Amino acid sequence: MNKPSGINVLWFKRDLRLRDHEPLKAAIEAGQQSGRPLLLLYCFEPSVMADPNYAMRHWRFVYESLTDLNGQLMDLPITYTAPVYLFQREVIDVLTALHRQFTIHTLYSHQETGLRITYDRDKIVARFCQQHRLDWREYESNAVRRGLKTGVGVQANWDRTMQQCQQQPDLTRWQPVRLLANWYEVERGPALPDDWQQTDPQFQPGGERNAHRYMTSFFAQRIAQYENSISKPLESRRGGSRLSPYLAWGCLSARQVYQAYQQAVRPPNGSNGIRPSALFISRLRAQSYFIQLFERDERIEFENKHSAFDALEKQVNPAHFLAWQTGQTGYPLIDACMRCLIATGYVNFRMRALLISFLTHHLFQHWQEGGWHLARQYTDFEPGIHYAQLQLQAGILASDRQPVRIYNPVKQSQEHDPEGQFIRQWVPELVACPTRYIHQPWTMPALEQQTAGCRIGQEYPAPIIDTKQTYQFAQEQFYKFRNQITSSRSDLPGDHLVER
Repeated sequence: MNKPSGINVLWFKRDLRLRDHEPLKAAIEAGQQSGRPLLLLYCFEPSVMADPNYAMRHWRFVYESLTDLNGQLMDLPITYTAPVYLFQREVIDVLTALHRQFTIHTLYSHQETGLRITYDRDKIVARFCQQHRLDWREYESNAVRRGLKTGVGVQANWDRTMQQCQQQPDLTRWQPVRLLANWYEVERGPALPDDWQQTDPQFQPGGERNAHRYMTSFFAQRIAQYENSISKPLESRRGGSRLSPYLAWGCLSARQVYQAYQQAVRPPNGSNGIRPSALFISRLRAQSYFIQLFERDERIEFENKHSAFDALEKQVNPAHFLAWQTGQTGYPLIDACMRCLIATGYVNFRMRALLISFLTHHLFQHWQEGGWHLARQYTDFEPGIHYAQLQLQAGILASDRQPVRIYNPVKQSQEHDPEGQFIRQWVPELVACPTRYIHQPWTMPALEQQTAGCRIGQEYPAPIIDTKQTYQFAQEQFYKFRNQITSSRSDLPGDHLVER
């Protein structure tokens, strides 16, 4: 192979889209000026895949998203095209091989607010670029600004970014790099696992085009149900936006969603738009806010936000943790949520908070291992949101002004699944349980248990703890340590311990 004078490389990370993609736009424009072709790259990194936060469902979603990108690229009206090349190797090894073969001039990517393992990886890539005098151009992602030490200016930056024009690459001017098959076969690493390539109808499908279909249907129809359904485990599956995995993996940018919402509220043709939803926009803004929080305090992946809580001695009870992890706690809504999450990769925000509260308050287990388990289940796992919310719901991100919400699983069940439809769907042992007992089946008389085919302690477990006792214990413990952080500054509102 004749060695070209140099190439540019676009490195996809959590930005699996072709639209509103500033580094891709810049790379194509640079290629027009310099004549250097552009290679599109994604690396399935063994070290990242082995991290305890990740599972096969994440890589299947990523693979589906990359397959969608390649389908779009193959349909481009240009003389010749090339795919996003997929490697199952560490990115530093891939860049080394590409630089040896072609000479990389410029590397383009978005900044990534990720786990420590990807942060350390990025530092290795930065050193590689410095050593080889490569220009690495990183671009801000979703209004998350690197280097901010406080929350000052975060909202203004978000508002400004959402109003700016989308950065649309002109793919018809892309000059692709096409790798020789023999070279690629040697360098790409092991073949991707077959199970990544098998779709599962229980999960949302990956891909930019699917993301836009979900967004279009949400703003056209489902948003009318949004505010009334968002807290309910069953109704939220239909009335929620369901955009979170596409935002987490970058199949959509926050700006695309914001501007599509604004267009739906105020259509350009003068027709009536949708009813505005302040709740939806606040949730969209919170996405960037929590990632920004993680950007400036990444240690919360491993450490308590407030060191005062380091002395809060959590219990170690493997049996309780296993019951929570597998949906066998004896509390129907807890078990239904966990089983649904394992099977589909999704439960709504309120139920996620309930799962965390039950683990860290009622079972009084440490948040770390439970956080890994939940991360592996969420198709929409986003490190910044996940770890901030994990500590917030566990009560250790809060200041003295932020309430620690100790969720009552029975009360939540009665309020958000009053007829027990969601419970019966995911806890089939209780399908014949009368509605008056569905939230507390252990109160069902023995004869009715037998009639319903659900004997407590046999077909369905008895409650593993008494939440009245555990609520009191958790409240007492948290009050002790909250007194030590009263002078802590927090950007989060709130003022007291509450039971929900």
